[in-house]
Amino acid sequence: MASVVVTMLLAGCADAVPYSPMQKDTSMNVEESHQDVLDVFAAVRSVVGEDGWGDDDPAWFICGTGSHEAAQYSYSATRRLPLPGTPEQVARRVVTALAAVGYDGARVQRDATLTPERTVIGYPNGYLGGTASDGFAVMFQVYESHADVSIYGHCVPGRAPKFGEPLNPRPTDLP
Repeated sequence: MASVVVTMLLAGCADAVPYSPMQKDTSMNVEESHQDVLDVFAAVRSVVGEDGWGDDDPAWFICGTGSHEAAQYSYSATRRLPLPGTPEQVARRVVTALAAVGYDGARVQRDATLTPERTVIGYPNGYLGGTASDGFAVMFQVYESHADVSIYGHCVPGRAPKFGEPLNPRPTDLP
């Protein structure tokens, strides 16, 4: 009888899996993965400020193995203007903005090894904790009048856009 109760308890819990950042649906295509990175960047900008971002570094990577084509879009940018709050306040708002676009569970941390010291966020595994199994990660750091973000999109099935295609425009193709 005790084993039946234990079996029933375990079976009842099988469907109630706690939320984990790794459970986000990554069955997206190249266009959706690209848009996801842009959505994360828009969420960060909405907190830190829309203007003043520079040193933009968009890039496409081939991330498949064997005969399976796969692509990953990444985007990095830096903003060197006054912040709309203390670095910790800004980072906490970025955590909320990440949750609003589906990336719950980011933590605000501190890196005292850098000069100047920085308030940092590393998603999904914390600061310097690595990427999700599909390569996805968000790294954010902020200190007095400085913020930067690096977003590594999900590695998804499909071909990385060639230079000059709409998802990978040449600088002269930009409006």
